[in-house]
Amino acid sequence: MDNQLKFIVLTAALMGMTACQGVRFNTNLTPEFVVDKYQTSQIVEYSAEEVYNHDSQMIGDVSAAYCQTLNTPPPIYSSIIETLKYKVHKMGGNGIVVMECLKDNPYASCIAHLECRALAYEVNFS
Repeated sequence: MDNQLKFIVLTAALMGMTACQGVRFNTNLTPEFVVDKYQTSQIVEYSAEEVYNHDSQMIGDVSAAYCQTLNTPPPIYSSIIETLKYKVHKMGGNGIVVMECLKDNPYASCIAHLECRALAYEVNFS
């Protein structure tokens, strides 16, 4: 009986090791995604008072909105801010001042709607 148990365990182990041959994993983790994630993490969020205490120059304004439909998750403030930071980075900025975020009443096909506006800054740290 002992030899039969060893045989069964050995057979199961061999089948388990060869069963994963040729398995592919798909992910949204691309080099561009990693670079964008890193670069947006370098954008510093300031208050309106803080940004004036630095050597800074406003370079533009940005906005982002999210509409929750029937089959989508609700709007998340941090995701909207990350989108704003991405836009600021693409403009060449390194600082952001969020001016306002409005959670509007549902309209059209939106169950919930969140929109934020911000100012993009180039802050000189030297």
